[in-house]
Amino acid sequence: MKRSLRLIEVEDTQGKPVIIITNDFKLDAEEICDIYRNRWQIELFFKWIKQHFSVKHFYGTSQQAVQNQLFIALITYCLLMLIKLRTEYKGPLLKIKRLLDACMYESITVFVQKLYHKPKRKSKGRRKIDHETIFQEIVRQVEAGEALYLYDLTNDLLV
Repeated sequence: MKRSLRLIEVEDTQGKPVIIITNDFKLDAEEICDIYRNRWQIELFFKWIKQHFSVKHFYGTSQQAVQNQLFIALITYCLLMLIKLRTEYKGPLLKIKRLLDACMYESITVFVQKLYHKPKRKSKGRRKIDHETIFQEIVRQVEAGEALYLYDLTNDLLV
């Protein structure tokens, strides 16, 4: 069985030649090149949907069941985008999804308040040990005769 293919040669943004082989004769070369350029964004979009909307495993095996599951994921994505636009939220879409999961039975007002809630972090994170200050304190204790506890072996585990 023979099939007709179309060869398109273009240059990328750095001037390197790119060869595209397609079986679509309806679209012109410019449209096919645009589709090829935008393919990575499409891949990232579907990767995001598969990771966050349970599309890794299909619940049905028929074509209709698979299509329904994909349509539900796409509709959910569009609804999340609408929420992001209406609330004028600038953060990641994943935070909106996770917060919606957590606030499923709460009002939209509570959801928006939690969306814009700034965490009150009291901890400054893991502290770095200032070895120089500790060393200087030990030297001071030794010179002042306050370091006799260093020579006491009563609580030493190695003895």
